[in-house]
Amino acid sequence: MFDMDSVTALGVMGASATARARGFETWRPGQKLKILLVGYNGKRNTGADVRVAAMVDQFYRVLGKDRIEVGVLTLDASNIQVYFSSTTKLIEFSSIFFKDLLDACKDYHMAVLSEGSTLKSKFANALTLFFCEAAGIMKQQGKPCIAYGSEAGRMDPQVEKLASRMCKETYFIARTEPSLEIIRRMGLTGHLGTDTAWTFPPADRAWVERELRGKTGWDGKKPILGLAVINPFCWPVRPSLTRLTRSILTRNWDNHFEKWYYFSASEERNRHYRNYIEGIARAVNRFRAARNVHLVIIGMEALDLGPCNDLRQALDQPAEIFSSRYYDGYQMTGILHALSGLVTSRYHARVLSMTGSVPSIAVSMDERLYNILKECDQLEDYYLTTEDPALEENLYEALVKLWRNRKRVGAKIAGTIPGYLHTMAEMGKFFRNFVEQSFPGIELDDPPGDFLDFLPPLHPGLEEILSNYAG
Repeated sequence: MFDMDSVTALGVMGASATARARGFETWRPGQKLKILLVGYNGKRNTGADVRVAAMVDQFYRVLGKDRIEVGVLTLDASNIQVYFSSTTKLIEFSSIFFKDLLDACKDYHMAVLSEGSTLKSKFANALTLFFCEAAGIMKQQGKPCIAYGSEAGRMDPQVEKLASRMCKETYFIARTEPSLEIIRRMGLTGHLGTDTAWTFPPADRAWVERELRGKTGWDGKKPILGLAVINPFCWPVRPSLTRLTRSILTRNWDNHFEKWYYFSASEERNRHYRNYIEGIARAVNRFRAARNVHLVIIGMEALDLGPCNDLRQALDQPAEIFSSRYYDGYQMTGILHALSGLVTSRYHARVLSMTGSVPSIAVSMDERLYNILKECDQLEDYYLTTEDPALEENLYEALVKLWRNRKRVGAKIAGTIPGYLHTMAEMGKFFRNFVEQSFPGIELDDPPGDFLDFLPPLHPGLEEILSNYAG
């Protein structure tokens, strides 16, 4: 079938094919190594932004800040400046990315695919094709490319075939075992790692408490239940000139994402979405009626503000919203750490709350939450799906169980963190070796000694977890 995703694939192949014909920079001994991070940044997606911020801090730590130059591709530099020092270059690109990616790649010596959802069709084939183009350009120019803490999932057959070919020389550090299995099935090489957001720090606790008291009326005593919701049924986003033309002519921009990209939409999807929001609301209404809890709603992505408002209206009592449209990743992480429990459809709400020992229930749309709850041995008790026809009843029962056992569940979650940190440190060690092998003769700072030296500096909460649970 020939559609606009196919056109995008052709554009990616065409752009990659021209990569050698253009002038491009290669590393020479004595130079600083220039590393380009290729990801989905700058759209106020908390998870996408904070994992890259932690990644950059780790690279500076293991290679030496004076030895490298880091560039980060972003759709809007103003949205991510808070995470980076002036030494990190923020490079804006368009979501119609063919030329912008060529221009960026030519000035760097290696590329790091830094988005978690690297190879999957769930959100947008264009996103996977974006990473394929970066890998293809680096391959054509004889430069190394590595995917760092990446996930692979189901792909449309034509996209998977293209990814297998264009990413042939890209090395993948997968963040889950199922992802690694897919990567190897595609004929690609890699090993198991983890996410990189584990070391990202929260905002100051005093600020968090002031914000909760001032904005939500929290009394400082009630346990807080957080609800991180999304629209699971608007994906994938696809390019469409037909829908764009219709929008221009009719001035109806319903389901428009940006430029020529549109969300998926149908009556059936709308019905599933209403069932999801209403199921969560009814379960939470019942739970709050029986227990003295304080509610907050959390939008981990700017796009989540709509679902957050829909949930707020469906609740029988008001709850305030913390949206990444207005709060940065430090602040969002701080709010997550203040919770006594969390219901989440966002993967990174789970990850960032785990470093605060917060117990959570997943209401999942894809394999990411499934994988991490499986790693923590919590699938049976605390994993639900967004299409669950009995979502209200199952979520209510899970909330009752979680609340009864929340201290024990929180302690079990905290006990997993040292393992994730050790794995992330091993990723840093591997990355340093990868760089030394790819660029013979490069001069780096002396190698770190302790495993902690392969990580960004840890915030006090992580230091306490390590002290309590390491070994």
